Amino acid sequence: MQERTPGSASWKELLSSPPRGAHVVQIYDRNEFLAAGVAHFAAEGLLRGDAVLLFGTPEHLKGIRGELAGKGVDVDAATRNGQVSLNDVHTALSQVAPNGSVDPVLYDAVAGPMLERACSDPRFSGVRWWGEISSTLYHRGDRHGSLRAEACADALNLKHGAMLLCSSFCDRFDAAGYDGIFVDMCHTHTHVIPTDDYVVHRLAVNRAIADVIGEMRGALLQSLWTWKGPRCVLPSSQALLFWLRDTMPDQFHSVLARARMYHAAEKRISP
Repeated sequence: MQERTPGSASWKELLSSPPRGAHVVQIYDRNEFLAAGVAHFAAEGLLRGDAVLLFGTPEHLKGIRGELAGKGVDVDAATRNGQVSLNDVHTALSQVAPNGSVDPVLYDAVAGPMLERACSDPRFSGVRWWGEISSTLYHRGDRHGSLRAEACADALNLKHGAMLLCSSFCDRFDAAGYDGIFVDMCHTHTHVIPTDDYVVHRLAVNRAIADVIGEMRGALLQSLWTWKGPRCVLPSSQALLFWLRDTMPDQFHSVLARARMYHAAEKRISP
């Protein structure tokens, strides 16, 4: 099977130093993980001299500020000197989708100058950009608007060579997501962080597959190695679930249900 791990043992390694032009999505089911992930992305950027642009809900921005403060970051001072910019996602949405539908021209007009200013500022070595416009639209029921926003953001990110992180609320063990938000995220991002603990996820998926399918060998193993799945970079255990969905749909739901159970059990006993 094509190697799909993000060259790291955890999401922290990926978010510490993402490639320029990377478009990463963090799948979360707890606000605590969102705050921890975005704060790590931002704090590492500040240490490296990057500008940090954050677009989130007031609740999420509050959580991120708290995490940054716990890391010793003076957010107010960084905001005053222009290295950090905090923005309400609802205000941004009212500007880029005044009629309820994302307008690519307005999106560029709002986000473009902000990115250009940060990228051209000689004080900063790069730009890190986080937002949840797409997730907000998706959970309003606007799937097409969400994908349009992702495309707009991706184009600007590549144009300016920034590092873009999105956060999207999703139940990673809900089969419906594999025909909806989860698969959309894999198709529109370069890297996917599907969980806060890659080791626990791998153990849960492997145990579930052993229960439902048994040992992977022969033709089954050959199918796995030759399968071409999502082009994004993601942990191998998550790629394995996509392979199951494509090649063994009758067993897929049972594997997901068991993986959910084992994942919850592993999280309870993890230190």
